[in-house]
Amino acid sequence: MASARARQRSTDRPPGAVVILVTLDTKGPEARYLKERLQEWGGRVLVVDIGMAGTPCAVIPDVTRADVARAAGSTASLVAKLGRGQAVETMQRGLIPILKGLQASGEMAGVIAIGGSDGAITAAAAMQTLPLGVPKLIVSPATQGQTPFGPFVGTSDMTIMHSVVDILGINQISRKIFDNAAGAILGMVRAQVNTELKPGRQIAATMYGNTTPAVMRAKKIIERHGYEVVVFHPNGTGGRAMEDLIDQGLFEAVLDFTTHEITDELHGGFHAAGPGRLEAAGRQGIPQLVVPGCVDFLIRETKDSLRGKYRIRKSYHFNPVLSLVRATRAEMTQVGRVMAEKLNLARGPTTVLIPRGGFSMYACAGRPLHDPRSDAAFVSSLKRHLRTGIPVLEDDAWINDPGFADRAAALLLEMLEAHRPETRSSTG
Repeated sequence: MASARARQRSTDRPPGAVVILVTLDTKGPEARYLKERLQEWGGRVLVVDIGMAGTPCAVIPDVTRADVARAAGSTASLVAKLGRGQAVETMQRGLIPILKGLQASGEMAGVIAIGGSDGAITAAAAMQTLPLGVPKLIVSPATQGQTPFGPFVGTSDMTIMHSVVDILGINQISRKIFDNAAGAILGMVRAQVNTELKPGRQIAATMYGNTTPAVMRAKKIIERHGYEVVVFHPNGTGGRAMEDLIDQGLFEAVLDFTTHEITDELHGGFHAAGPGRLEAAGRQGIPQLVVPGCVDFLIRETKDSLRGKYRIRKSYHFNPVLSLVRATRAEMTQVGRVMAEKLNLARGPTTVLIPRGGFSMYACAGRPLHDPRSDAAFVSSLKRHLRTGIPVLEDDAWINDPGFADRAAALLLEMLEAHRPETRSSTG
């Protein structure tokens, strides 16, 4: 009841403004329509002009392009003389402190950007720096299925709306898009989601469809001991998001059950997470149990369109978009070495648990990606390069065997118990 009353008091508070990010020299009429629609539906609006050249039109901005340029240590006239890429980067730098300031002061409750490629990219860089839970919406023709979403979304909780038509004029199609966009951002703003992330009894974990049975089982066991398990999908963005949140101090430990992104990073798969993957837990000194889940394949295009060296390998048609392509012995050897080098930097308790019966769903005996020699090459390389003091435990089970999940959960719980401050002080 008390929490319900607190929730009611929270929703009674009027939210801050919806900030519109727009290049007013090219999207002025569209910004005016969106502003009027938001105001008609009871929203308060602030307009920020992120244009780089030309003359603003249709709307008088609350934050001018000169303000944005000044925040970047430049001027609007200097930005107008820069090349396209430099101009975008300058306005990105200036927009970040402006948005952060509006959010921190409570003046901004949510942000919506409308624009083409330049406008969306300029806005996205700043929007990505806002906390999780702050409503963020980009409406653009550039944010569609053939374009990588990484530059727009990063590791944030960005909402993307494809504008279908270019943002040039108000017509029967664009009107529907803008009306829905206005309704969406107002709905998110009025929800008044609490953006605070509190460290506590939370465990980060990684899971693919290939490791879902095991992670679901381990999650239930760990949560019976009073922890909350937050699961990330290691698709490149998911792994980076987890590393970011570990560095923010949100988690007490990591069950890194699906370390596949290392393989894709090294060998050209689609789910590469960048060079920093598998490092944050070690840097923060928190317990980490590492399993080589799905390091035995690369994520590539659908089987019918595989080309070159990938076409002659073992592969599994996972869905109409993606195939799982078996990693070679040489590739697995390199993955083992790189994982060892990353884990060697760890400042906290680290254990590796290896399922000798197969590292992924389709790589156990009798399934299409089964290759025990390549798996053995990984294990040998990992052990050879791993420093003394990091245990490598081997289990004859397949990764999704219930017993393996039980063992992983038990090991992590033991590591957490041993790492508790009161435990360390009583044994020290």
